[in-house]
Amino acid sequence: MSLEKGQLVYANTLEQRLVVQEKLGEGGQGEVYSVTDGENTYALKWYSFEQSTQEQKEAINYLVKQGGPTGIAGQRFIWPLDIITIEQIKEFGYLMPLIDTNRFAELGEVQAHRKPAPSLPTLCEISYQIANSYRALHLSGYCYRDIAAGNIMFDPNSGEVLICDNDNVGINRQSKSQVWGTMEYMAPELILAKADPSIETDLYALAVLLFNIWVWHHPFHGQMEYNIYVWDIPAKRRIYAEIPVFIFDPIDNRNKLPNDPEYSTANKRWNYCPASLQALFIRAFTDGIHNPSSRVTEGEWQQLFLQLKNGSINCNKCQAENLWDQAPLNCWHCNSEIPIAPKLVLTDETSQQIVLLTSNKQLFTESQLIGQVVQNPNNPKIWGIRNLTTMEWTALFPDGTKKVIEPQRAAPLRLGLKLKIGEVAAEIVA
Repeated sequence: MSLEKGQLVYANTLEQRLVVQEKLGEGGQGEVYSVTDGENTYALKWYSFEQSTQEQKEAINYLVKQGGPTGIAGQRFIWPLDIITIEQIKEFGYLMPLIDTNRFAELGEVQAHRKPAPSLPTLCEISYQIANSYRALHLSGYCYRDIAAGNIMFDPNSGEVLICDNDNVGINRQSKSQVWGTMEYMAPELILAKADPSIETDLYALAVLLFNIWVWHHPFHGQMEYNIYVWDIPAKRRIYAEIPVFIFDPIDNRNKLPNDPEYSTANKRWNYCPASLQALFIRAFTDGIHNPSSRVTEGEWQQLFLQLKNGSINCNKCQAENLWDQAPLNCWHCNSEIPIAPKLVLTDETSQQIVLLTSNKQLFTESQLIGQVVQNPNNPKIWGIRNLTTMEWTALFPDGTKKVIEPQRAAPLRLGLKLKIGEVAAEIVA
């Protein structure tokens, strides 16, 4: 049953009526509408008759009562707010926050050039936030069960991420689900019905999603897929589950990219990826295909993308954006050697990050902005690191002298300078 403009619906927990405004879209499970309570506007996913089962209603009600993951990572989930019903009607839906689709884009819109493509540092931030949020979800005991590009939106300018369609989230290895995933993202053991959805199958889908975000291609769409003339379910089952071979497998070249212009974008974008990122993709789609224990974890993705963002640098010759990953760097675009700037090594109890101190570079620990490389307004030849926290830093100079760096003040950018930033130790090195 479709809803009509002006129709009244009822929010069960909030105990209030809302008015349907307009239809926003539809999918395999139902339709999405905008609704209002007179002051605020929300989105309503309204299930089709077939999807309006008692199991699904109980699952949504559980998510509403329990709430989503906490913290910044949890806030990225567009979590169900309430069950929505109409008296004497079997169908139901759920209420959720409304997304600003002018600001946020789907990957398909970017790939179709309807929305701007993110810069490489922003792509790192998008990837970091995705991994960070799924890590929070998994640590909360949930599995997502339908990680796919269609369920992710992002701001192409800031890299801020939103994760949509959370109605299939369930307790890991316990909750039943009407949805097992999108076939292109499903782990082979799911497609072959050898396992149920779990955190391990989420990790597989996460790797496919990140590969799509970076390479704009599917990891198994190569020569073997190219030779198939009828792209039906048995063909997908064969390519994705029965004989999956990574298109960039360093040993098995059966499924390498065909010599066809349609596949040139994937090859070009693969070359954007630093060696460290390529290595994780290779692991995910070789050992990780059939061995869940070898799959790349959210924490590994998170740490890598934070490091790559910290290593962003422009080529002096052609100004192309590059990502340094602690190795000599040649520009992906013009192949010129890129001199590596001085570096700030940030160390805490659990990890170490290396930040290239390029002009105006922002410094982060996890998602928290702590500082920025700035020029002295009175002498542009002098550079420093501005304290953008609310606490004082301690600076130890190579000659042994100490200085307090107050918020909004800058420490001079000198080799050998050591900084104490809360629990983080930092040092400028060549």
